[in-house]
Amino acid sequence: MNTGRKEMLRWTPSEQERYIRGFVDGEGWPAYYRTRSRHGHHRPGYVNSRAIFVSNTNRALLQTIRTMLGRLGIESKLYLDAEPGDRKSTITSWKLAILGRDNLLRFRDAIGFSDSGKAKTLKAMLDSYRKHGSESLRRFG
Repeated sequence: MNTGRKEMLRWTPSEQERYIRGFVDGEGWPAYYRTRSRHGHHRPGYVNSRAIFVSNTNRALLQTIRTMLGRLGIESKLYLDAEPGDRKSTITSWKLAILGRDNLLRFRDAIGFSDSGKAKTLKAMLDSYRKHGSESLRRFG
């Protein structure tokens, strides 16, 4: 980790929250995604999952953001999204994923989106849990 990223981790929680909000407003998006699972009630291709994704070519920066999120109690996963030649990509890119109702709730409460369209999509995603009678969302939401 270079000095800049080490410094970012020394920022106050409020400064980190503001930085993450600005970063995900530009590089992130809330989305429903399709699963290929055949387990339980899931059908292949059926939209049944929700996530916030953040994509960037700087893996180390995404790892720093992941560390910041973890300090806020928001779990995330970092994985290779595309390499040159994949899906017309000319550069390696990485994707950070925030998955699961509780992590999405913590993200909404601690970070949120400044972008009204993304905020509206996140709200709709969280509201869709409510339609299924989630006790957890009633407690936090």
